[in-house]
Amino acid sequence: MSSTRSIFATVATALALAGPVAAQDRAVHLFAGGGGYNALTNLNDAGSADFKKVGYTAGGGVGVQLHRFVTLRGDFHFARNQFRVNQQETGEDVNRFFYDAAVQLQYPTSSGLEPYVFAGGGAVTIHQIGTSGQDKTKGTGTFGLGLNYTVPASGVGIFIEGKSWLYKPTNLTGALAGVDKLQYEVAWAGGLSYRFPF
Repeated sequence: MSSTRSIFATVATALALAGPVAAQDRAVHLFAGGGGYNALTNLNDAGSADFKKVGYTAGGGVGVQLHRFVTLRGDFHFARNQFRVNQQETGEDVNRFFYDAAVQLQYPTSSGLEPYVFAGGGAVTIHQIGTSGQDKTKGTGTFGLGLNYTVPASGVGIFIEGKSWLYKPTNLTGALAGVDKLQYEVAWAGGLSYRFPF
């Protein structure tokens, strides 16, 4: 609950700082893309289990631009990579389904380039391939940064983005039984966006 309150407090602060909103600054953004994905931390204190093998991710979302510099965004990402033991592949693939919301701060320029950063929170559902009834959902924090380029005289954009998630995978079963170390996982991706002014 405290993380949820923190997210709402951050959103409220961002809106208060945004001040009066010009009509041309309001827009809805759609975005989708894909890329690579892996963990940077071990799954246990012994360091014998991890998700560090590079896998892949695909996802997208929607952003509501409330001000020239402020956007609220909602994201969904699917990610898959392999569970390793003692740095050896086990053949056990694990899916993660991330869904989160964040406050994004961007800086649009006259060239069409727009760097941005964002932070927020949500949840991740962990699914071990080949199992049923063992899925676990955990709360997660998220942070990221990126660069979007909007094609002149159009709403079409091309972006690159790095995004990270922080969560603790406790009470898992099957091959992941006993893992409990805080996870820091990252994705790097590219994709397309489209902006609808309103």
